Amino acid sequence: MQEQYLIPGKIILVYLGWKVFHHYTAIPGTDLNHFWGNIVYKLGCFYAAATSLVLAIFGMKVNATGIDINLLVSNKQIWVQDHCLAIPAMVVFVGSVVFFRGSFKDKGIFIAIGLAGIVVINIIRLVFLSLAWVYLTPYFFKINHSVIYVIAMYGFIFYMIIKWMNRRIGGDASASI
Repeated sequence: MQEQYLIPGKIILVYLGWKVFHHYTAIPGTDLNHFWGNIVYKLGCFYAAATSLVLAIFGMKVNATGIDINLLVSNKQIWVQDHCLAIPAMVVFVGSVVFFRGSFKDKGIFIAIGLAGIVVINIIRLVFLSLAWVYLTPYFFKINHSVIYVIAMYGFIFYMIIKWMNRRIGGDASASI
Protein backbone atom coordinates (compact mmCIF):
# COMPACT_ATOMS: atom_id res chain seq x y z
CA MET A 1 0.00 0.00 0.00
CA GLN A 2 1.26 3.48 -0.79
CA GLU A 3 2.58 5.45 2.16
CA GLN A 4 0.41 8.53 1.63
CA TYR A 5 -2.73 6.41 2.12
CA LEU A 6 -1.50 5.28 5.53
CA ILE A 7 -0.93 8.81 6.86
CA PRO A 8 -4.43 9.44 8.30
CA GLY A 9 -4.56 6.01 9.94
CA LYS A 10 -1.14 6.43 11.54
CA ILE A 11 -2.01 9.88 12.86
CA ILE A 12 -5.30 8.58 14.28
CA LEU A 13 -3.49 5.65 15.94
CA VAL A 14 -0.94 8.01 17.50
CA TYR A 15 -3.72 10.24 18.81
CA LEU A 16 -5.70 7.28 20.17
CA GLY A 17 -2.54 5.99 21.87
CA TRP A 18 -2.14 9.40 23.48
CA LYS A 19 -5.75 9.39 24.69
CA VAL A 20 -5.32 5.94 26.26
CA PHE A 21 -2.11 7.05 27.99
CA HIS A 22 -3.74 10.29 29.15
CA HIS A 23 -6.71 8.35 30.51
CA TYR A 24 -4.42 6.26 32.71
CA THR A 25 -2.51 9.32 33.90
CA ALA A 26 -5.78 10.69 35.30
CA ILE A 27 -6.31 7.82 37.74
CA PRO A 28 -5.77 9.42 41.17
CA GLY A 29 -3.22 7.95 43.55
CA THR A 30 -1.24 6.01 40.96
CA ASP A 31 2.48 6.42 40.35
CA LEU A 32 1.68 7.36 36.74
CA ASN A 33 -0.71 10.07 37.93
CA HIS A 34 1.93 11.50 40.26
CA PHE A 35 4.67 11.29 37.62
CA TRP A 36 2.49 12.90 34.96
CA GLY A 37 1.24 15.58 37.33
CA ASN A 38 4.83 16.64 38.00
CA ILE A 39 5.59 16.87 34.28
CA VAL A 40 2.44 18.87 33.61
CA TYR A 41 3.17 21.26 36.48
CA LYS A 42 6.79 21.85 35.40
CA LEU A 43 5.78 22.39 31.78
CA GLY A 44 2.98 24.75 32.89
CA CYS A 45 5.50 26.71 34.97
CA PHE A 46 7.81 26.96 31.95
CA TYR A 47 5.03 28.24 29.70
CA ALA A 48 3.80 30.72 32.33
CA ALA A 49 7.31 32.09 32.85
CA ALA A 50 8.06 32.30 29.12
CA THR A 51 4.73 34.00 28.39
CA SER A 52 5.23 36.46 31.24
CA LEU A 53 8.70 37.28 29.92
CA VAL A 54 7.37 38.00 26.43
CA LEU A 55 4.55 40.13 27.81
CA ALA A 56 7.00 42.04 30.04
CA ILE A 57 9.30 42.68 27.07
CA PHE A 58 6.35 44.34 25.36
CA GLY A 59 5.68 46.50 28.43
CA MET A 60 2.85 44.69 30.14
CA LYS A 61 2.93 44.49 33.93
CA VAL A 62 2.86 40.78 34.56
CA ASN A 63 4.47 38.06 36.62
CA ALA A 64 4.37 34.31 36.78
CA THR A 65 3.76 32.31 39.93
CA GLY A 66 3.90 28.60 39.20
CA ILE A 67 1.35 27.94 36.47
CA ASP A 68 -0.36 31.32 36.96
CA ILE A 69 0.21 34.27 34.66
CA ASN A 70 -0.75 37.27 36.77
CA LEU A 71 -1.89 40.13 34.55
CA LEU A 72 -1.28 42.99 36.97
CA VAL A 73 -2.80 45.65 34.72
CA SER A 74 -6.24 44.08 35.19
CA ASN A 75 -5.88 41.90 38.30
CA LYS A 76 -6.74 38.89 36.13
CA GLN A 77 -4.98 35.55 35.85
CA ILE A 78 -4.50 32.88 33.27
CA TRP A 79 -3.76 29.37 34.50
CA VAL A 80 -1.58 27.24 32.26
CA GLN A 81 -3.12 23.83 32.86
CA ASP A 82 -2.81 20.38 31.31
CA HIS A 83 -4.90 21.18 28.22
CA CYS A 84 -2.85 24.37 27.57
CA LEU A 85 0.48 22.63 27.12
CA ALA A 86 0.17 21.45 23.50
CA ILE A 87 1.12 17.93 24.56
CA PRO A 88 -1.39 16.20 22.23
CA ALA A 89 -0.04 18.30 19.36
CA MET A 90 3.51 17.28 20.26
CA VAL A 91 2.52 13.61 20.47
CA VAL A 92 0.76 13.69 17.10
CA PHE A 93 3.73 15.41 15.49
CA VAL A 94 6.41 13.14 17.01
CA GLY A 95 4.40 9.99 16.34
CA SER A 96 3.76 11.02 12.76
CA VAL A 97 7.47 11.53 12.10
CA VAL A 98 8.55 8.40 13.97
CA PHE A 99 6.12 6.18 12.05
CA PHE A 100 7.55 7.16 8.68
CA ARG A 101 10.82 6.05 7.25
CA GLY A 102 14.01 8.01 7.62
CA SER A 103 17.24 7.88 9.56
CA PHE A 104 17.21 8.33 13.32
CA LYS A 105 19.44 11.38 12.95
CA ASP A 106 17.10 13.05 10.43
CA LYS A 107 14.06 12.19 12.54
CA GLY A 108 15.73 13.56 15.67
CA ILE A 109 16.63 16.86 14.02
CA PHE A 110 13.22 17.22 12.40
CA ILE A 111 11.41 16.36 15.65
CA ALA A 112 13.50 18.91 17.58
CA ILE A 113 12.67 21.63 15.03
CA GLY A 114 8.98 20.71 15.04
CA LEU A 115 8.74 20.61 18.84
CA ALA A 116 10.48 23.99 19.08
CA GLY A 117 7.95 25.36 16.59
CA ILE A 118 5.06 23.95 18.62
CA VAL A 119 6.43 25.52 21.81
CA VAL A 120 6.89 28.90 20.11
CA ILE A 121 3.36 28.78 18.66
CA ASN A 122 1.98 27.89 22.08
CA ILE A 123 3.83 30.74 23.79
CA ILE A 124 2.55 33.15 21.12
CA ARG A 125 -0.94 31.75 21.73
CA LEU A 126 -0.64 32.33 25.47
CA VAL A 127 0.57 35.88 24.86
CA PHE A 128 -2.46 36.59 22.66
CA LEU A 129 -4.78 34.90 25.16
CA SER A 130 -3.38 37.10 27.91
CA LEU A 131 -3.91 40.23 25.84
CA ALA A 132 -7.40 39.11 24.84
CA TRP A 133 -8.27 38.36 28.48
CA VAL A 134 -7.27 41.88 29.49
CA TYR A 135 -8.33 44.01 26.52
CA LEU A 136 -11.01 42.17 24.53
CA THR A 137 -14.38 40.56 25.07
CA PRO A 138 -14.82 37.14 26.69
CA TYR A 139 -16.22 35.91 23.36
CA PHE A 140 -13.01 36.80 21.52
CA PHE A 141 -10.99 35.19 24.31
CA LYS A 142 -13.02 31.98 23.94
CA ILE A 143 -12.63 31.91 20.15
CA ASN A 144 -8.89 32.52 20.44
CA HIS A 145 -8.59 29.87 23.15
CA SER A 146 -10.20 27.14 21.10
CA VAL A 147 -10.63 27.77 17.37
CA ILE A 148 -7.68 29.99 16.43
CA TYR A 149 -5.25 27.87 18.41
CA VAL A 150 -6.41 24.63 16.81
CA ILE A 151 -6.12 26.08 13.32
CA ALA A 152 -2.64 27.52 13.93
CA MET A 153 -1.22 24.52 15.79
CA TYR A 154 -2.58 21.72 13.67
CA GLY A 155 -1.96 23.75 10.51
CA PHE A 156 1.71 23.94 11.53
CA ILE A 157 1.79 20.23 12.35
CA PHE A 158 0.15 19.34 9.03
CA TYR A 159 2.70 21.54 7.24
CA MET A 160 5.59 19.86 9.08
CA ILE A 161 4.27 16.35 8.36
CA ILE A 162 3.93 17.21 4.67
CA LYS A 163 7.50 18.61 4.72
CA TRP A 164 8.69 15.36 6.32
CA MET A 165 6.80 13.22 3.83
CA ASN A 166 8.13 15.21 0.87
CA ARG A 167 11.63 14.98 2.30
CA ARG A 168 11.37 11.21 2.87
CA ILE A 169 9.47 10.39 -0.29
CA GLY A 170 11.07 13.06 -2.43
CA GLY A 171 7.71 13.94 -3.91
CA ASP A 172 7.21 10.35 -5.16
CA ALA A 173 3.94 9.10 -3.73
CA SER A 174 4.77 5.51 -4.70
CA ALA A 175 7.51 5.03 -2.07
CA SER A 176 7.01 2.26 0.43
CA ILE A 177 7.33 2.31 4.20
